[in-house]
Amino acid sequence: MKELLFLTILFFCGDLVYSQSDSLLKKYYEEKILENNKLKNDWQTEKQNFSILSDAYKKDTLALQKQIKDLRNEVYIEKQKVSDLDKKKINEERDNLQKKVDSLNIVISKINQTIKDKDKQIVNEKANAKTTADNAKNDGKAEALATIVNSYKKQPFDELIKSSTKESVARDMQLVVNNSEVTSVLYDLHNYFNALELLSEKYNVDPIKNAQAQLSQIKPKSKLLDVLKVDVESYQDFNTELKKTINKLIELDKHKSAGGDSEIQKLKFNDIVTILTDYMYNYYDYVKYPYLSAIMYEIVKRKKPNADADITDLLMRL
Repeated sequence: MKELLFLTILFFCGDLVYSQSDSLLKKYYEEKILENNKLKNDWQTEKQNFSILSDAYKKDTLALQKQIKDLRNEVYIEKQKVSDLDKKKINEERDNLQKKVDSLNIVISKINQTIKDKDKQIVNEKANAKTTADNAKNDGKAEALATIVNSYKKQPFDELIKSSTKESVARDMQLVVNNSEVTSVLYDLHNYFNALELLSEKYNVDPIKNAQAQLSQIKPKSKLLDVLKVDVESYQDFNTELKKTINKLIELDKHKSAGGDSEIQKLKFNDIVTILTDYMYNYYDYVKYPYLSAIMYEIVKRKKPNADADITDLLMRL
């Protein structure tokens, strides 16, 4: 009895549970169907939206590609225009430059022709001027030569000495080589000035003797020539006496020294002046013997500030 009651209750409960489970499953299924339908609808909506967006993207892409293509075409056209303009401008500038070059070439050609004409004219003028100058030179040379010849022929030998120099005589000798009369006078003057020059140099026996021989051959009469002959002959004596005078001064230096004392310096210099005065009184002639005069000047130059100054080297110059 109890078992029957348990089974009855169990069956009843099981039927009740099954009935409830079936109701729940049915409800769950219906909800899933609704949810599935909703998802389908959403997917369709999204699909439609994607299709719309895709179409719009394609349309925009095509539009952009068209714009890019159009822009490229415009850029190409503009570049072509610029290129054409540049070419046109370059061609115009080239043509203008060519015109200028052509114009300059014409001007240069004219200038060159003018220069050639001027050069030709200058050459002709130079040739004419040279001819004129040569003629004038020859005329002047002939006139000058005649003047020179006459001056040497007409003037006394003393006047010729006064108005001439060794250099002028050498110059004139080249001008009058064909005139033997004047050439002879010029040789006499040359020998005169050559002998006179020896008195400005260190005494040398052989040149002096040669000069004396040349002076003896001069034919024209002349006071200056006579004086020079005496001076040349006396040069040795003047030179020898100056050596003796310097030796006297050297001996004075050996026996007397100023030693830097101003009073003794004065006394010793007075002694020096006495010795020099003796030579100058008997032999010294500044004008006739300039070489000896220069040595005298050197003695005074050294001894005046310092009476003990050495002068032995001056003997080597005589």
